[in-house]
Amino acid sequence: MEERLNVNIAGYALTVTTERSAEHMERLSILLNEKVREVQKSGGTANYLHVIMLAAMKLGDEVLEVREELEKEKGRFDEKSQDLLAVLDKALK
Repeated sequence: MEERLNVNIAGYALTVTTERSAEHMERLSILLNEKVREVQKSGGTANYLHVIMLAAMKLGDEVLEVREELEKEKGRFDEKSQDLLAVLDKALK
């Protein structure tokens, strides 16, 4: 069931409609706010929209890295599974 929840991103109050829990949304807003602070500390821009976009790009970069690593791990898992199946198949013959 969707809920309307209030979150605060970089000092701006937002109301979001989501099926996620309030705790989950709080964790998301904390994560985004951490990235916003990182961008602000780097001093690259004072434009609010640019800061938020750069923070989102940092998070997106992390997501892509995790996805790539997950794909590598899945490949290794599949390979090991096939190796084990071949050994079992050979042992059963």
